[in-house]
Amino acid sequence: MADVVLKNVQKSFGRIKVIHGVDLDIRDGEFVVFVGPSGCGKSTLLRLIAGLEDITAGDLFIGGERVNDLAPAKRGIAMVFQSYALYPHMNVYDNMAFGLELAKSSKAQIDAKVREAARMLQIEALLDRKPRQLSGGQRQRVAIGRAIVRNPEVFLFDEPLSNLDAALRVQTRIEIATLHHDTRATMIYVTHDQVEAMTLANRIVVLNAGRIEQVGTPLELYHRPANLFVAGFIGSPQMNFMECQVAGIGPNEVLVSLPGGGTLAVPVAPAGIGPGEPVTLGVRPDHVRVSPQGSLKGRVELVEELGENHLLYVDVGQGRRLTVREPGDARHEMGTTVSLDLAREFCHLFNRSGEALPSRAGATSPAPSSPDLTSAA
Repeated sequence: MADVVLKNVQKSFGRIKVIHGVDLDIRDGEFVVFVGPSGCGKSTLLRLIAGLEDITAGDLFIGGERVNDLAPAKRGIAMVFQSYALYPHMNVYDNMAFGLELAKSSKAQIDAKVREAARMLQIEALLDRKPRQLSGGQRQRVAIGRAIVRNPEVFLFDEPLSNLDAALRVQTRIEIATLHHDTRATMIYVTHDQVEAMTLANRIVVLNAGRIEQVGTPLELYHRPANLFVAGFIGSPQMNFMECQVAGIGPNEVLVSLPGGGTLAVPVAPAGIGPGEPVTLGVRPDHVRVSPQGSLKGRVELVEELGENHLLYVDVGQGRRLTVREPGDARHEMGTTVSLDLAREFCHLFNRSGEALPSRAGATSPAPSSPDLTSAA
């Protein structure tokens, strides 16, 4: 297998620059997921690694070798597309074997590799079928199998689950995670679905407008976002944001004003800010609770019942609405007034440039609670 290193990689289409100097080290055997909104450049970056697009500037290394000028077939990669791209006139066996036949592998080698990949993906009973006789999930497994038989140094996945329904997405996601565990191959995966990113990745690369906003493990991005963009993109439901003012500065905390006249001491380092300055307070729905001692009051506008929990949408005044995740056995009615308590140790502050203020120096980070992303599945 191999590591993948990008050094100041840039891509332009004519005068329009779409990738702006990306630097990234992907370790051998790592599962890295590119996420970001539509048009952020994640698929373009994957195509640059695959060799399907030319790099305008910068260097790309796979396994220590500079591959800018190598054809895709010589880069030691295999790519799985969203569209499956199977040959309709060939059966499953021949679709999986085709690349090996082009590489002049022996019939014995081809047969062994195809049948081993089919066993791994549990499609042994489908080898004689044509693609039209398969479900979407089965077709995607054939496409993955076609990549496996080539024994690539790097697997590339371009939104491979987006054409599947919810149940098949979960099943195929598990199969891809198992494949990575079994092969220990380097994998780079593009998706717009953060559930896939959070559950599959060793590290996530958050992209925005052709630039990397943050790289980290799923829980690092969830609990310690570097800026407003990452905080708002990672997590479902989205992090709550409130525009506030700095009411006071302590050595290891910042006191901010809240709607309704209350204040909240957030344990962050007051780096480069002073009293009266605008800041954005961020808190996830999991870290807001309905409590008689709450520092915020608001009116319940909507209740979404989700079974094991439910979501409250609470208007706290001045055009601000907070999302609150409550246990499934809690009971709240639309139109009622509730008091909300914000878990200050889980709150985030962002300066006027959108950058996160650092956590309190020397403080112990709160124990990460697993993010509940089921509502986005």
